[in-house]
Amino acid sequence: MSQFLGVTFEPYVGHWRGTPPNAKTPQWDSYSQQDIVDMLEVIASKFTKISTYSMGYAEYYPPTTPWNKVDSNCHVAVAAAHLNKRRGKVDIKVAQGIYQQSNPQLQHAEIQAAFSAASAANALVSKTVSSLIFTNEYIVDAQTTNAVNAMIVANKQKSHHLDLKVGVRSNTFGNIANPNSPFHKELKTLIQNCDFIQCNLYPEANAATPQEGVHGVSQAFNRIKSAVDNINPECEVMIGETGWPSKGISFNKTDNNVKNLLAYFEAIDKWASQHRVITYLFEAIDEPWKSNQNKQDPPWQGANGAEGHYGLWFLNDSGGYTHKHV
Repeated sequence: MSQFLGVTFEPYVGHWRGTPPNAKTPQWDSYSQQDIVDMLEVIASKFTKISTYSMGYAEYYPPTTPWNKVDSNCHVAVAAAHLNKRRGKVDIKVAQGIYQQSNPQLQHAEIQAAFSAASAANALVSKTVSSLIFTNEYIVDAQTTNAVNAMIVANKQKSHHLDLKVGVRSNTFGNIANPNSPFHKELKTLIQNCDFIQCNLYPEANAATPQEGVHGVSQAFNRIKSAVDNINPECEVMIGETGWPSKGISFNKTDNNVKNLLAYFEAIDKWASQHRVITYLFEAIDEPWKSNQNKQDPPWQGANGAEGHYGLWFLNDSGGYTHKHV
């Protein structure tokens, strides 16, 4: 088990129900804390780190809703602490996600909920939650970069007081290696204020093999790492997402099957260990809701899309979790 390889996780694992164009997935608040502990038991067989995406607030919740009464992902940190307490050690360490909200009151609630969840988890077992990730793939221009930077600046002191690092997950950090990027200056300022960044990096389009895919990810990572080191050498550069799906049509048009998924997992694990880069595989358990049964476009998110098939495990018909194998 690599100390550098982790996995992204949120409990969106239910199957579609009904038939298109009216198929539906279970409600996102349908998993209990114990359900999530059960999932983490499975994940802990291979990983010691998870990275989440949000605290579970959505437009259908009033901003005054208590932090532990929203979508099921609000329970992940505390569920991890319960698992750690039962095992007598920190077997799962959580990088707690904070999702971007268009409603300022919900954004405030999301951030405060992350603090509440981290504090509750770490009160059960110290160091269960290690960091807060401010937003997911929200940084696309100068305005959004400034918005995230403002969140980091406003919450950094409180985070450090609680022994929590602060950072960002994005698929756009390649722009920091391009001085001509229209938001290079804003990215530079953001990186100066971050303890870490998580870069979402996937194999290049039409990568022929998992090994070739890892090579492309490595090159992209090195370009970003070099640029960040020149700006803030104290900012740790991680990979926040990477993966290879077991089936379906993917955005990067790779040859998707279980054999390649497992080979990519092994290759990226080896690379992360050799280069000492914390890397989060996407994803722990298949998220079938992402392969939208009610539409076809874009094809990688439609009924035949790969979006729901990046996991190492899937929810089987008996309600358990099966590890994929050739």
